[in-house]
Amino acid sequence: MMDVNFMGVVRCTKAVIPHMRRARSGHVITISSVGGLVGQPFNEIYCAAKFAVEGYSEALASYVTPNFGINFTTVEPGGIQSEFATNVLQHVQETGGMLEDEYLPILQKYIGGAENRQSGDDIYQTTDEVAAVVMDCMNASEPPIRTRTSTWGENFVRLKTELDPTGKQQQAAVIKQFLN
Repeated sequence: MMDVNFMGVVRCTKAVIPHMRRARSGHVITISSVGGLVGQPFNEIYCAAKFAVEGYSEALASYVTPNFGINFTTVEPGGIQSEFATNVLQHVQETGGMLEDEYLPILQKYIGGAENRQSGDDIYQTTDEVAAVVMDCMNASEPPIRTRTSTWGENFVRLKTELDPTGKQQQAAVIKQFLN
């Protein structure tokens, strides 16, 4: 999970930065998740990987953007409509998911909620809807440091993002604190 979701981002970013730095322009767009801002039950390693992507991109934006003109945006979708959730739920049901221990009632509550969330209209997005947000970021003259891809995602992370939804204020504060 860490290798693909975090180190893959690091490797790709390190590969393109020298070319963008020479051009004094570019835009690195990473795909994180609302799980990169808010930890969620039974997703601790996934959330840790996405939190790492958030910190990595935010740190690069604090000194690479103002000095080399390379923008960084982290896109934070919520759930994506796919067979992934269905396959996970099916696997858990077929295997029992977890040993009979103290976590089992919590897992069962989580699975029950997941089944209800799958039937909700607003939590899951299509890949096309997320791609449209990525395209908007690519075309923005002043791209955000971070952006959510849905109203559901905005509401889910609101307590962490309400004062600075795009991350630009935090970036300015970090630059002022460490580079002025």
